[in-house]
Amino acid sequence: MRISRQSRSSNHLRRIVAEMGIPVPWNRDQLVAGVAARRGRPIHLVPVSHALVHGGHSGLWLARAEDDVILYAAGTSDVHATHIICHELAHMELGHDRNTIGDTSVDSTVLSAAAPSVDTARVVKMLGRSNYSNDQEYEAELLATLIMAGRRAGTSDDTVGDARVSRMLGTF
Repeated sequence: MRISRQSRSSNHLRRIVAEMGIPVPWNRDQLVAGVAARRGRPIHLVPVSHALVHGGHSGLWLARAEDDVILYAAGTSDVHATHIICHELAHMELGHDRNTIGDTSVDSTVLSAAAPSVDTARVVKMLGRSNYSNDQEYEAELLATLIMAGRRAGTSDDTVGDARVSRMLGTF
C-alpha cells in the first residue's frame, strides 16, 4: 500500500515531532531512547563501512523480531549521521514497518560484510534510505527534516511554530 504525498498533512507531521519530545538541549541518544520507549523495543545504532553506502544506501533500518537496528555510514559528519538516523526514526514513527514489504535492493552478502556484528538472520524487514521516489521515503525524509529543524531550533515547541519550517513544508 502506497501512502500519497498528500495523505499526511504538515500539521500531522508537526504533531508527530511534538509527541516525540525532542530533547532540550538536543541529545541524539535521548531522542533514540524516546522512540525506543514508545515502540517498546530497543534501538541499536551501528556505524557501518562504506560498502553499504556504495550499494546506494546511506542508512538502513533493520526491523528484527525483538529490536530495531539503524545502520548508518561510518566516517560521515555528525550532522549527516544524525540526519540519516532521524530518517530511519521517522520511518518508525510513521509506522512504515506495518505496511511495507521492505527494501529488496540490499544484497545480504553486502549487508553481512558491512555490519558483521549484526545478526542479519533475525531481520524481519529492511527499509533503506537511498532515494525519495517512493512516497514512504519522501514522507520519512520530510519528517526527518522537521526533527532536525527541532534540533536547530532548540525546542520542539519552536519547531511547531518556526516560520522557516512552515516555508520548508510549503516547498514539498
